[in-house]
Amino acid sequence: MDTHKDAEFYVQIEPEFSNYVNRDGERSLRGIKAVGITQKRPVKPRRGVVIAKLTLRIPSAAFLPLRPEAIVVVPQSMVATSPIEVEAGDATL
Repeated sequence: MDTHKDAEFYVQIEPEFSNYVNRDGERSLRGIKAVGITQKRPVKPRRGVVIAKLTLRIPSAAFLPLRPEAIVVVPQSMVATSPIEVEAGDATL
């Protein structure tokens, strides 16, 4: 069994510029943000973005379903010593 699974995807990363303009007329880069995530490389990326291919490696055990276990103890006082029999009959009045 594989110990991990990989998920590959593409992220479009857009720059966020500040409103401040320096002496050369350039704005400073304030930050970046992810503006699109796709399974395949985007055919028409947004203007001015950087495309990054990322791979997430997740342990396979993270995807196993929960397997709860319980032990139910039935005390002797609640056990019928003889079977209970029920006979079906006609319920007409």
